[in-house]
Amino acid sequence: MLPASSAPDRRSAIKSRHRQAIVNACAALLSERRGTDFSVDELAQRADVSRRTVFNHFASLDDVVTEVGTDVVASSLMLPEGTAPAGYSPLDDLVDLVSSPRFIEAVSYLTQVLGRADSRSSPQQAIMAFRSVTMAGDQVMAALVSRHPEADPEDIQLLVGTFAGGISVLYERWCAQTGAIDTPDSRTAWIELIQRLVAALRTGTGAGTPPSRS
Repeated sequence: MLPASSAPDRRSAIKSRHRQAIVNACAALLSERRGTDFSVDELAQRADVSRRTVFNHFASLDDVVTEVGTDVVASSLMLPEGTAPAGYSPLDDLVDLVSSPRFIEAVSYLTQVLGRADSRSSPQQAIMAFRSVTMAGDQVMAALVSRHPEADPEDIQLLVGTFAGGISVLYERWCAQTGAIDTPDSRTAWIELIQRLVAALRTGTGAGTPPSRS
C-alpha cells in the first residue's frame, strides 16, 4: 500500500497528465481541422479520456481552445530573464517581442484556426482569440516589471495596454493586406506596420495639441 502522503501526489500527477493530454489533443485537432469544428466527444476520444474528465478540467470546449491559444501566444512572447540592458526601455522589449518571427507565426496560426482573415470570425471565436492574447499579455507585463525594476508597474501596465491597442489596429490592416498568411512578404509588411506604430508612440503623432486650461 502506498503511504498516505503519496496518494495526493499521485492523484495530482494523474490530473495534470489528463489536463495536458486534453490540451495536446485540442492543439492537434485545431491544427488538423484548421478550425474549431470538432466536438467534446471527439476531443475526449483523441485525448483518451472520458467526456466527464474533459469537463472536470474545463468548463467548456471554448476554454480548452483558449488555453491552447494562450500557450501559442505565450510561447512567442518570452523575454530574456534578468534585468534589461542599460538604455533598453520597456517599449524596446515590446517591439522585439512582436517583431519576432515566432510572434508573426503565432498570430498567423491563430487567425487561421479561429477565423480566417478573408471572412469575419464568429463572436465566439473572436472572444477566444481575445482571451488568449489577454492572458498571454499578463505574462508579458510580469516579465517587463521584472526586467525594468526602476519603472513604475502602473506605467508599464499603461504602456502594454496602449501598445496592445495599436497592435490590434495594425493586425486588422495586416490581415487585409496579406491574408494573415505567414510569408517573407507578410513578415516585411508586419515589421513596417510596427515601425509606424513605434514612431507614433515615440513622437505622439496624431495626439494634437492639448487644450489649454483657462
